[in-house]
This record gives sequence, structure tokens and C-alpha cells, in this order.
Amino acid sequence: MVLVTVTSAPLFNSLFATVQGQNDPRRGLTGIIGCLYAAGFDPTRSDTDNLLAATRRSTALMKCFGEQPVSYWGMAATAALLAVAGLVYWWLPKVRDRWRRLVPVEAVDADGSLGAELAALSERTGIRSEVRFRVDPARMTSGAGVYGRTGSYTVSLHAGLLARRGTDPEGFRAVVLHELAHIHHRDVDYAYASTVLWRVFVLFALLPDLALIAWVVFLVLSGTKSPWWPGAAPELLSFVIAGLLLAGLVHLARADLLRRREHHADLQAVAWGAHPANWDRPDPSGTVAPLLHRATALLRTHPGWAERRRVLADADRLLRVSPLEMFLTGASASLLSGSLAALPFLPSAQGTLWLTVAMVAPVLCIALGRAVVRSSRVGDGGAAGASTRSGALAGLWLGCGLLVGEFVASGRYRVDWLPPQPQYLLAFLFIAAVPAVWWSQTLRLALGLPKRGARRAVAGVGALVTATVLWGGLLWWRLGGERIALGAGDPAGALARSYIRAVPGAWQDYSQDLSVISSGMSLLSPLHRQIPIGAATLLMWLVPLVLLLWQRADAGLRVRRTLVAGCAGGLVSWAGMALARYVQYTGRPATVKERTGPFLIVHEWWVIATLLAACLLTAAVVAAFSRRHWLLRAVIAAQVVQLMSYGAVFFLSSADGCLGPLNTVFDSCQWHLRNGLIITWAATVLTLTNAVLGSACAALAGAGVARAVRRVRGRHAVHLPAVPEPERESERESEPMPAAGPARRRPVLLKAGAVLALGVPALLLTVVTHTQVSFSAAIPRFSPDTADPDAKAPDSAPPTKQAPTMRTWQTWSWLNSGGSLHTQRINAAQLALNTELQKAAARRRDKNGNVPVDEKIFHRACGTLGKRVEEAQDYFPVPSPDLQKSWSDALSRLHHGARSCQEAMVPSKGAPHKTEAERSRQFSASLEELAAGLRRFVAAHQDIQKAATSGAK
Repeated sequence: MVLVTVTSAPLFNSLFATVQGQNDPRRGLTGIIGCLYAAGFDPTRSDTDNLLAATRRSTALMKCFGEQPVSYWGMAATAALLAVAGLVYWWLPKVRDRWRRLVPVEAVDADGSLGAELAALSERTGIRSEVRFRVDPARMTSGAGVYGRTGSYTVSLHAGLLARRGTDPEGFRAVVLHELAHIHHRDVDYAYASTVLWRVFVLFALLPDLALIAWVVFLVLSGTKSPWWPGAAPELLSFVIAGLLLAGLVHLARADLLRRREHHADLQAVAWGAHPANWDRPDPSGTVAPLLHRATALLRTHPGWAERRRVLADADRLLRVSPLEMFLTGASASLLSGSLAALPFLPSAQGTLWLTVAMVAPVLCIALGRAVVRSSRVGDGGAAGASTRSGALAGLWLGCGLLVGEFVASGRYRVDWLPPQPQYLLAFLFIAAVPAVWWSQTLRLALGLPKRGARRAVAGVGALVTATVLWGGLLWWRLGGERIALGAGDPAGALARSYIRAVPGAWQDYSQDLSVISSGMSLLSPLHRQIPIGAATLLMWLVPLVLLLWQRADAGLRVRRTLVAGCAGGLVSWAGMALARYVQYTGRPATVKERTGPFLIVHEWWVIATLLAACLLTAAVVAAFSRRHWLLRAVIAAQVVQLMSYGAVFFLSSADGCLGPLNTVFDSCQWHLRNGLIITWAATVLTLTNAVLGSACAALAGAGVARAVRRVRGRHAVHLPAVPEPERESERESEPMPAAGPARRRPVLLKAGAVLALGVPALLLTVVTHTQVSFSAAIPRFSPDTADPDAKAPDSAPPTKQAPTMRTWQTWSWLNSGGSLHTQRINAAQLALNTELQKAAARRRDKNGNVPVDEKIFHRACGTLGKRVEEAQDYFPVPSPDLQKSWSDALSRLHHGARSCQEAMVPSKGAPHKTEAERSRQFSASLEELAAGLRRFVAAHQDIQKAATSGAK
């Protein structure tokens, strides 16, 4: 229902925009859409080309977005929709009374026994709300229904139920108690409120939006020119698909909740005295009916009788995690995130993600938490594995929902039917499954603590970590994964050019390595500076380590195995780094100066790749061979590998020159502390957070592969008769251990030492990493706007053929979204300068015929003009290359004249001294240059206006 409410605002905005642009297609190219067209968006191109066009002047695009007027029409229409829904909810019970023509119970109760029995049943339930009983004479079934609003409810008894009262009084009472249970649970309020809101939304928002889209399609098919056809046909169709998906999600969610409320009402009716035998009714019989009944199970609002009997026999079935619930939550979250971004008071992308996570995280934590608590109460045997599997299964279903929702929601901003690299959408499976599994396993460990306060504290911290990790995964997708899926992980090669500019050298010898660096930076950079993610990744392995060591007396052996596995992975990391250095040793440049160029950057990145590979491999192996808490053990082992790898990086880099064939830069043997710190710093910044998250993903994959292998081996295994088995490990772990005496002091010290040895360095690295301002000494910072000063892409339109109509629409958007505004500002600044010139000309001349001027006034006026010209130069290039050339030449001449005027009035510091006569001649020349530049500027603007209104160049 939150999704339905939030979605109303962008839908109404879309309706208003479509109505405004119905007569003139260009009217729709305003606001954010106009900014995109002005930046070079073209529906006839691919998503990758459009993304590169947008990032060509990303600063100008963000500025254009921020300068657009905010529309509150969608919010006002949503408020009106909620008001209408509230009125309908309030008056619907009265309308239903008149429509159904219900009669009071007193009209059919001749002897008063029916009323007395209904009053007795109401008294038994203890319901305090006003309950009225009515009879529906038109319905001959032996059922009943309840409806109404808060504080006033009506129970409608079918005529067939009154006949059943004489033959089956127990069944009659069970039906009435079931309906009263709905009132007791207050699910009537929620059911009717959600139904009313959904129907009002469909009637006033969804159907009109779909109708307008159909009308637009009809117009373009009938010959009307549109900037969205045929290139943006997938985008228009995606709006229809998003609406249908929203309808499907709401129906499935409502149907699932309505089925659940029936189960809860059944249980409450039995608790009030109804006999379970009253639910012994047959399901549909025949050949087709059972198949149809099972096929439509998820669409029905009432469960089958067999399912209701199973829930009555085992009420814990309602506490199990439903895959449908997780899928619906994920899909709704993706659609909700896109709708929240369209709200005018939520400009921050991270803010919208936090709101989305605030909706999703409680659902995930509560659903999995109930399953874990229930399994811990039942026992630690098979339930333990079941709870672990339920965490993974629930997370995967949540990820599937996120994937489907993101694919449909992103289609509203794509012109391709599929993203160029759709395989990256599978990242949502890990984004959701990792926090789900971590939460379920950590909560199960927390339940083993003896004190309730400690259990609650760990559960609270675990919930925060789960929400933060989920937020981090969604943020990674927004900042990097989405761009990679669109085929533009390194926009226009900006990152590669920044490395080439920052570190001069023979990069042509490392073209493949540079491609790997660009891809790796796109994957690692989105999260490495996020402080909440850094804190969450520290707690991801530190909290489980403490719980594993302290909750059981015999846990030390198994934790030692995990730590030993981590040490083994650390040795593998050392060996891998040594091998990488040996391979690079054979091809290193001849001189030390050449080795500090591209060769050293490539070496740093292969060090980072080796470190990550060792962590991921260790995590996958540990998870594959662990039966309990496999994700927690995997991240703990990976952290050991990570810390050992940092030690290896520091040692090998500091001792460079003393390692023979493992030397990288130096040949003389001495301790290079600064070199070791710089390389270790670069590796730490990019891997401290990403190694933990990547290890968790690798653990999920390793556990999945191991489970599949065990299942395949189990199918081919020879089944022998059951024989008594020795006590299982899980059973041994769950047995209470006898209290130990002073002999436990040494294990306690070892456990504390293990926590301190791992926790203190990791904590220091986390604090230092996230408190430093930058790491430009190791990794050059870059921006697509300033990546290459010699590149022609930012100042010219793409040299590809375009339809004349599309070029016209882009030029019109260029003018409407800022081009005309910059022209007006330049003209205003030039007019202000001319005004000062006229004032000076009107003054009395001196004996030499010269006119005295105030240098500060003209310096300020010329500076304002130059500033306005610079703002225009930072704006998007004109869509037409010919027009862009004349526009750029005119701006350059104006800018040069303004700078020359300023220098003539107030010379800059360090400039050569000039006489008054020289300054006067420079001032006159600058005015002539400004006049000539203004003439060119006016002519270029007129040409652009003609191209935007009458045709394209």
C-alpha cells in the first residue's frame, strides 16, 4: 500500500505532462526530459550511447536537473486520491447494506433463540466493538461474511447458514466464531482499507495513465510525429509492463494476506471452542477441477480446505518464511525506490535507498527471525539446517523480486529491450541473500547466549548490520552496477585517460592491464568510502567471532579450525603475491624511473587482485566444508586472509630490492618504508570493505555448489538399512557442557587474544581508512568532465547520423533547458557594460581629449561578462556540429575580450608593467573584440533558433 501511494505521484505527473504535450510534441520535452535531450539523448541510439552522452557533461546535466521547477501537481493529486479513498472507505459499508438488501436478524428470528445465541457467542469472544448481525436472503450457501469500518462491523449470515443451524449447530457456531475472529484481529479494517485504496488508485491513476499511453501509441501509428517513436517503443511499453506488474504484485500480496488472515481466524475460532472437525470439507473433485485449483492457489483469496486443516494441525506453518512474501517484497522495493526518486522533497539517491531499506529490512528480519526462534525452541537438530536453508532460500527469493522489479523499473529509462550486459542483474541475488543468511545465522548464535539482555542487544546490532549491508548492495548497484550493466562501467574511457594523464609513461604496453584496472575500479570504487558500510563489514565477522568463541565451552576447537583455514588462505595469498612479482620481474623496465610509472600502477592492481582472489577462494572453501554457520565462518576466515595479505603487501613492498627475483622497483637492498605504506594504503582502501562483502558472496556460491554436489552424490549413493549412528556433531554442540573451574582460564585468555589480535588491527584500519580525506597518492581521482583536456567529445556532438526531426527536437530542448537563459544572461552583462560606456562617454573630456573612467567599475562589469560566458561554455554542446562550432567560436572571442578588458583595468599580479597609453589601447581593443564577438554570438544564437523551429543543420 505504501508502494501504491508513492507511485501515484509520478503517475499523475506523467498524466499532466502527457496532456500538456498532446498538441505539440515538444511540450513534452521539458523538465528533466528536456535536460536529457539537450545533453544529447536520442531514442534511436543505444542505452550505452545515451549514457555516454549524459556523462559527457555530467556537471551541466546535474545543474540542469537542479534548476528545473519542481512540480507538486502529482503530490496534490495523490492527496486528493487519498481523500477520495478515505471517503469511500467510510461510506462503503452503508452502500453495501443497501446494495445487498440485508435484513436484520430480528426479522427472521421468530422465537429469539438466534439472537440469544449470537449474543452469547459475541460475549464469549470479548469483542468490544459494535457488531451487527444481518441476514442475506439472496445467498443460499452455508457461509458468512464480515465487513465494516473501524468501530462498526456487520456480520452477514447467509440464508443457507440459518438452515444449517438446525442440522449442524456446531458448524453454525464455528462459522460465526470464525467471522468474529476477523473482527478480533482487526483484519477487516486493513482488508477493506487496502481494497478501497487499490480500487481508487486503479480507477483514477493507473487506468488513465495506461489509456493515455495507448492514445499516444495510436497517434504515432496514425502518422503523428513524436520524439519517442519508434526509438523509445520499449520505454513506452515498459510503462505498461510496470503498471501490469504493480497490479500483479498488489493482487498477489492481498491474496496472500487474505489467505493468512483466514488461517489466523480459524485458529482463533478453535481457541474459542469451535471443533476442528467442522473444517473436514472436501476440495473440488473431478478431472480438471483439482488441477485448476492448484494452478490458481496463489491467486485465490481463500485457502483450500486441505490447507486449512494442515494449519489447524500445525500452527507453526504460518511462521515459516514464504517465498512468495519475499518475492513480492523485493519486487515492490525496486518499484518503490524508483517512485521515491520522483518525489520533489527526496532529491538524494541515498536517501531514497534508506527509505526503501527501512521498508524491506523489517520484513526480512522479522520473517527470518520468527523461523529461527521457532527452530531453536523445537531443537537444534534438523531445524538448524532448515533455518539456515530458509535464510538462503528467502534471500534468493527476495533477490529474484529485486531483479524483476529493477528490470521492469529500469525499462522506463531505457531504449533497448535488454541492458547490454543483463547478466549483472544476477547481482541482486547476492545483494539480498548475503544479509538474509548472515542475519539468520547470527540470530541463531545470539539465541545461545544465557542472558536475555545480551540476546536482545546482539539481535539489535545484527538487524542494523543486516539493513546496512542490504543498503550497501543497493547503493553499489545505483553507483556502479547499473552503469556496468548498461555497458559503460568506465564512461567514455575517462578512468583510463585519468591514469594516462596522472602517470605518464608507455601505457601502450599495458593496454590489457589498463582495461582490467578500469573494470576493477568500476566494481570496487562505489562502496570503498562509505562509512556505514565500513562499520557494517567490521561487525559482519567480529560479532560472529565473539559469539562463536564465548557462547559454548567446546566452540574453541571449531573456531580454531576456521582460523587455521584462514591462515592457510593467507599463506596462499603470500604465495600468489610472490608468484605475481616473479612473473612481473621478467618483464620490468630497465630503469627505476620507468618502473615507477605504469609498471608500478599495474603491479599495485595485480596485488589487489591477488588479495581479493585469496579471500574469495578461502571463503568459498570454508563455506563448502562447513555444515553450521557456514557464512559466518567463511567471513571470519577471509578476514584472517585479509590481514595476513596486508602484512605480505607491506613486507614485500618495503623490502623491495632485497628479494632477488621478487624485486619490483628497486635493485639496492634497503628498507623502503614509504613505498610499503603507499602500496599497502592503496590495497587497503579498495579492499578493506570489498573483500568482506565479496567473501560473503563467494561463501554463498561455495555453499550452493557444495550442497548441489552432496545432493547429486546422495542420489547415486547405495541406501543401506538404518543402523545406530554415533552422536552427530550438531547434537554434541547443543548439549550443555559442565561448568569448568580454574582450568578454563587459559582458554579464555586464548579466546580474548584471538579477538584482540584480529579485531584491533581491523578496527584501526577501518578508522584510518574512513577518516582520511583522499588517497590521490595511490589512486588518481577522476571526473568525466575533466578526464582529458584534449578530448573533443565534451565540446562537440557525436559524429553520427541523426534524423532531421530528432536534431530539431534536441536543439529546441537545448534552447529551452538553458541555452536561451545563458544567452539572456550574456546579453544582460553586455548591456550593463554598454551602459557604463555610455555614462563614461557623457562625461567631460580632459585637456588631452580623454575621458576618465572608474577602473573598478569596468573591471567588475567585464568580469561579470566573462563569468557569464564561462557558464555558457560549461553548458551542453549544441546538438549540431556546425552550430556548435560557431557558438563555441563566439563564446571564445567574448571570453578573450572580457579577460583583456579586465587586464586593461586592473592588471593581475605578476603581469608585466604597462603604461597608461598601453592600457588605454588594450581597453579599446578589448571593446572592439567584444563587439565583434557579440555580433558572432547573436548570429550563432539566431541560427540555433532557426534550427530549433524550422529545420536542422
